[in-house]
Amino acid sequence: AEHRAVLKLMERVLGPEHPGTLTSRNNLASALGAQGKSAEAEAEGRAVIKLRERVLGPEHPGMLISRNNLAKALYAQGKHAEAEAEFRAVLKLRERVLGPEHPDTLISRNNLAMALYAQDKYAEAEAEFQAVFKIRERVLGPEHPDTLMSRNDRAKALHDQGMSAEARVEFRAVLQIRERVLGPEHPETLRSCYNLARSLRRQGKLEEAGELARRAAEGGRKVLGTNHPNTKGYEKLYQELTVKK
Repeated sequence: AEHRAVLKLMERVLGPEHPGTLTSRNNLASALGAQGKSAEAEAEGRAVIKLRERVLGPEHPGMLISRNNLAKALYAQGKHAEAEAEFRAVLKLRERVLGPEHPDTLISRNNLAMALYAQDKYAEAEAEFQAVFKIRERVLGPEHPDTLMSRNDRAKALHDQGMSAEARVEFRAVLQIRERVLGPEHPETLRSCYNLARSLRRQGKLEEAGELARRAAEGGRKVLGTNHPNTKGYEKLYQELTVKK
């Protein structure tokens, strides 16, 4: 509501193509996306991109932010192939304009990997996650949240390729660091418990898997609430493991 009000004033005072007006319109698109209104976010994003490309040029940082947001809106609607194409385009431009190790470039590369993963292109996704992880590990450090996210995502891609032993090693390493850095009940730590539990179940290590799933479920109820989708997923896994046990 605030973004709409500001946008209306800026359009009247500055004009519809002023850079400040376009920033406000981009902010509105982001707010729509954050509410899950992905189709509206996509429509706003496309409109902003068309204007920004003409006013600012195709390689302007603001233009690339808008294209990245559009790709995220496409991804959120399940248009993963379209999102992949847009993420690739943004990545190519950011690599040239910002350099291959700029934080925004790495975000684009990680987003591309997510789009590949969503299309079951696990080997390609793993390669991208690994590349981002290695750069982030060197630039940000091994315990930075973004580094751990990339390492965790790579482990998921390994898991879904059937490489359970290697995935388990990575999931366990991420869990240990998150426990120490974030604490035992942080949502990302609980997610790591869940991921490791799934990997252990695939290898038939049901006792340890059950304990981790229990921890994730109990932590989810306490930290996230009983109705949170993650909590429900953790409880489902724990129930399945309890029945099997």
